[in-house]
Amino acid sequence: MSLKEAHKLHSKVFYPTSIEKVSVKLALSIFSESTANALKYYIENEGRIEWTGTAWFIELVIKLWNILNVKTCTKGKRKRNYHMDPVTSPADWKLEFLKEFEDFLQTWQDAKTKGLSRETFLATRQTCSAIADCCKHLLGTMDFKFVLLGHLQSDPIESRFGWLRQMAGGNYFISVRQIVDSDAKIRMMSLLKHSKLSLSDIDDFIDDI
Repeated sequence: MSLKEAHKLHSKVFYPTSIEKVSVKLALSIFSESTANALKYYIENEGRIEWTGTAWFIELVIKLWNILNVKTCTKGKRKRNYHMDPVTSPADWKLEFLKEFEDFLQTWQDAKTKGLSRETFLATRQTCSAIADCCKHLLGTMDFKFVLLGHLQSDPIESRFGWLRQMAGGNYFISVRQIVDSDAKIRMMSLLKHSKLSLSDIDDFIDDI
């Protein structure tokens, strides 16, 4: 064909190493619009009806991803995708979608068919439910004009862990002692930043003691 279908798919996507299994980039290569469109192309032109469910599921995950990863007010306009618009009302359709997706996950888990792990089912359901309820509270009670869901679902724990790991020499399996020592350094750095004191001021203070 003159145009390659599903151009983001390659061997690494289907056969990742142990560390690559947690790569967001490789996951997005599968859950991309090009992959869904390729599946629909073969469904319509070559009668691959058995691929219909896979195409539908990929599109569903893409829709969820687009809704949850909005960190600017203009992303929807830039990408020309209304899924990426900020949430502006407690009755916004995006919040209803999150609730429906939560129900879908519960039905999937109750069916006892092949799917996600019990922990992943629980975490995803709780994320959808908590974000929807938080948005309704912020928009309905706190009088927020809009909510950017990308800032609600971002996990600062991962960022903090990465900081601690780098301060321990880039070692992934850091010890409790390294965590305590690194955390003390981070607290000291934050204190210096917000106190507006220089290192010379601190040296002078220590000398006076």
